[in-house]
Amino acid sequence: MELSVNKKSADKKIIDIFFIVLLFGTLLRLAIGIGYYNPQDTLWYKAWATELQGGLFDIYSRADKVNLDYPPIYLFFLKITGGIYSFTGESVHNYTEMFIMKLWPMLGDIICSVALFYVFKKQSPKTGLVASALWMFNPSAIFNSSFWGQTDSIMCLLLLISFVALEREKPILASILFALAGMTKYQCLFFTPLFLTELFVKYRISKMLKGIFAAAVTVAAVFLPFMIGSKNPFLFLDVYLKGQGTYPYCTLNAYNVYGIFGLNWKEDTVGTPSLYALSFVLVALLIGFMIYCYIRAKRNSVWVMGFFFMNTLFMFMTRMHERYQFVALIFILMAAIVHRNRSFFYCFVGISVITFLNQVIPMFSWRSENSFFNLYYGELMVIFSVLNLILYFVSSYIAIRFMFKNNEEEEKAV
Repeated sequence: MELSVNKKSADKKIIDIFFIVLLFGTLLRLAIGIGYYNPQDTLWYKAWATELQGGLFDIYSRADKVNLDYPPIYLFFLKITGGIYSFTGESVHNYTEMFIMKLWPMLGDIICSVALFYVFKKQSPKTGLVASALWMFNPSAIFNSSFWGQTDSIMCLLLLISFVALEREKPILASILFALAGMTKYQCLFFTPLFLTELFVKYRISKMLKGIFAAAVTVAAVFLPFMIGSKNPFLFLDVYLKGQGTYPYCTLNAYNVYGIFGLNWKEDTVGTPSLYALSFVLVALLIGFMIYCYIRAKRNSVWVMGFFFMNTLFMFMTRMHERYQFVALIFILMAAIVHRNRSFFYCFVGISVITFLNQVIPMFSWRSENSFFNLYYGELMVIFSVLNLILYFVSSYIAIRFMFKNNEEEEKAV
């Protein structure tokens, strides 16, 4: 009885600490988000938000006017943002503008931290607290949402809860959430082969088909009003094909193998076969390897495979932006905590550092032509691309070793 009381008391203290972590992390994001003025991308969001006041569901008929290249889910949030501007007027103080434009990214980041706590809370409140704090005070996550005002944290949140639902035997809910993720950011579609493979392996055909049907209905329910409003029955294909073909370059400031060879902003469609075509060969090989792992590996983990899959795409596929590796963070963090694996934790630290630098250096170089980051941008890109490639090989070795070695061998290795 006394042990039970002590445990409840300890759990309550941990929950209290969690709320303190949440408060401090929120205040930190607000202070940075409001205080740091960043026009990069946020002013595009502002243009979309204000244009949405002229109509939500017909916005894609005016997409070229404001360079709209996002799927529809985030537009619902920007519709609210546009409503705020209708109330305040478009000419607001810089601090107010940064709060308005970074509100959703910061909120998504905070909710992601809360979600991590509740994912592990039943297992162990202490584990939930650690997971939450690691995201709440992660420099890469803070920079992404608060300095930059990007929406990657919302994508991470939706992918996290969709794959957690899949793991917890809720395939229909997971499929709906994954469909919403795919309509939030294009990058989520990279995880489609993994999601479908997991759905096929873990569930009966009937449940798998129900999940796919639920995802299809979700996509149709979201896209149909936009198709009608824009008078375009092929809007779904137009949105995704246009988004995929918007930036036909080897790398867009991403620290990957193309960054090593000075191919930043170089077209990827030249040559026979082109690097772009070879990228699809890579995807096919990756999917084949993933299926092989599900058949032959001693341990399968959606978190380990998700990390390995996205990390490999980032390093070797063309058309990667500087932030596309960021989503791998949530998967390696989950892998480290779910499997209580120290090596994965070190990978999480390494990926946190490199994704932080891959955001900081481009942004600060854009802000000043005379800055160190701009003057030595090419050299820095080569150096950190090489370091990221080394990190890739180390983390891939750890991931593959985990999947193909048994528990005892892994414990000795760690």
